[in-house]
Amino acid sequence: AQVFKQIGLPLVETVFEGYNGTIFAYGQTSSGKTYTMQGPEITDPNLAGIIPRTAEAIFQTIARASEDMEFTVRASYVE
Repeated sequence: AQVFKQIGLPLVETVFEGYNGTIFAYGQTSSGKTYTMQGPEITDPNLAGIIPRTAEAIFQTIARASEDMEFTVRASYVE
């Protein structure tokens, strides 16, 4: 949750200001990159990683937007 608040949430905010957003996890094998990005349980809000939390924040922001606004969401995941 803390990593998302420091990295993911500010990224989501800038994406809705018109900028592209990227979160890049780099490190040694078995250092926790996948665990941090996906989390141990993506369907549990308390255990979700950066990716599911970021996706949720994006779609919550879209849901709160004016109905006359149109959005295109593109995402890539490479491992």
